[in-house]
Amino acid sequence: RVSPLCLSYTLDNDVLTTEQRQFYEDNGYLLIKKLVSDKDIERFRKEFVRICKKEVNPPEVLIMRDEIHRPNFMRSEKTVNKAHDFQEDEEVF
Repeated sequence: RVSPLCLSYTLDNDVLTTEQRQFYEDNGYLLIKKLVSDKDIERFRKEFVRICKKEVNPPEVLIMRDEIHRPNFMRSEKTVNKAHDFQEDEEVF
C-alpha cells in the first residue's frame, strides 16, 4: 500500500482510516455501512414514494422518469431515473 503521505484526495486526520482513504484513492468512492439508520432510510423512502406519486410537490423538485404512455400507467418510484433539487422537501433534505 501507498503511505498516507501519497494520498491525494483525503486529509490526514482521524476521520477516515488509512484503509478507507486508500479505498477512496483506488475507487473514487467510499461506502460506510450503517451510516444512516434503517429507520431514517425508511422515512426517506416513504417521502420519496410520495414525491414520485405526486402526493406532495416540493417547490423546485425535478423528477426525471421514463414515461410510458398507456392509459393504465401508474406513476411510481420504480419509473423514476433521477430526482434533482429536492432541498425544499424538509423530510428528504
